[in-house]
Amino acid sequence: MTLDRKARRLSLNGQLLELPTREFEVLWELMTPVGRVVSKHQLSQKLSSFDELLAPNALEAFISRLRKKLTGSGAHIRTLRGLGYLLEPSDAITEVPRG
Repeated sequence: MTLDRKARRLSLNGQLLELPTREFEVLWELMTPVGRVVSKHQLSQKLSSFDELLAPNALEAFISRLRKKLTGSGAHIRTLRGLGYLLEPSDAITEVPRG
């Protein structure tokens, strides 16, 4: 799995996968750095704009869709009750350097 922030692309097993903007942003937050627990509050703050608040169940919907899309990638998103979300990586996850 490779995530390229600049090009806004996700590649799974060599196949390009298109993600809507908010799903891409959730995955980016979970991957930078990989192995970091990200709280629901942090994700909601990142996905909300000044004039547009994130609906209460929207984050769970983004996470659910991402989980399905990551099937077979060797990585999955784990919910840590009371803490947030954790992307549990396989050895196959790489991030294209920022630039």
